[in-house]
Amino acid sequence: MSATLSATYRTLLVSSSEAARSLLERLLDSSDIVIDDVVEPDQVIVSVARRAPDLIVLDVEAAAATTLARVCGVLKANPTTLLVPLVGLAKSSKQRLLAFEAGVDDFLTQQVRREEFLVRVRSLLKASAARRQLAAEQLAEEVKRRELIRAAFRRYISPKLADQILASPELLDTMFAGTHKRTQVAVMFADMRGFTALSERLNPEAVVELLNEFFKLLTDITFEYEGTVFSMAGDSLLVGFGVPVAQEDGAERSILAAKLMLEKFAELAHRWTERYGVETGLGIGINVGEVIAGNVGSPAYMNYTIIGDTVNVASRLGQRARAGEMLFSDAVKNLLDKRGVDVGAMPLPSLVLRGRSSPIGIFCVPTSTSERVDFRPN
Repeated sequence: MSATLSATYRTLLVSSSEAARSLLERLLDSSDIVIDDVVEPDQVIVSVARRAPDLIVLDVEAAAATTLARVCGVLKANPTTLLVPLVGLAKSSKQRLLAFEAGVDDFLTQQVRREEFLVRVRSLLKASAARRQLAAEQLAEEVKRRELIRAAFRRYISPKLADQILASPELLDTMFAGTHKRTQVAVMFADMRGFTALSERLNPEAVVELLNEFFKLLTDITFEYEGTVFSMAGDSLLVGFGVPVAQEDGAERSILAAKLMLEKFAELAHRWTERYGVETGLGIGINVGEVIAGNVGSPAYMNYTIIGDTVNVASRLGQRARAGEMLFSDAVKNLLDKRGVDVGAMPLPSLVLRGRSSPIGIFCVPTSTSERVDFRPN
């Protein structure tokens, strides 16, 4: 039981001398400080593991210099005894410097008056309690801070990825510092078709409600496959797999996530049609390649995002995809083939995408959704 929960302070005496124990009993007699255990130096770890003391008294006279330094080092390195006061006790002040060099917090000779001993020990106990309280408050504040960061991360990435980032100082620096990282990412753009007509027919409140349903569905699936949401712009979603935490199977994750998005959105779109008489669809584009990941913006507002030609191609494919369809580049197909993964890809005619001079190979994966609705781009 700790000192904060009891009026009695427990003392561990580290000594092999019966005389040291008798002396300490005399000094502590009739006080609120009691001897809880007496052990030799090599038994210290076992004793504190069994029950943490409030005060540790070291018999400096009986211990060799190397033994004293080793015991103090072990106690100061142990989280259980890090803040527990260490008092050195010896016959004379000759051992004073040795004791302080070893790591004691105070040093007293065996000739010390009982009243002075108790005053100095209680002062150490009081300071220790204050340090423990401060440490507990700092720990609680750190836990609270980390939970706030984790809660913020959960808006963009899965809880599992959030925990990985919080556990890695390097990843935290990447997320919050002004650094930029070049990395391999599978990029997905998911774009709602028919949104313009939908927003014209419904009042703003209903449109917001539908958008919330739309983005919740897609982000839930993104997190299921441990992707990262980078942007929600109007009726489209930008997602990355393999950033900020690398994923060798990012391409497969993106395909599987896209397939599930199409299937689940088809069900949602059907309910919207029954409820509001509107028709919508979802088109998805996927590309894989190098991007620059980092914070972009001004000192007043920063946004952690990904940029590069890989992102641009994914965006073009997303715009090109019909409702109920995903299109992905030959770069994705090549990576899947290299990894020996077969997702049932079907080749489509090559296309020259806007902003590019040469055609790229395009593939799609059939879904269980049979409906295909063509909409004009919004």
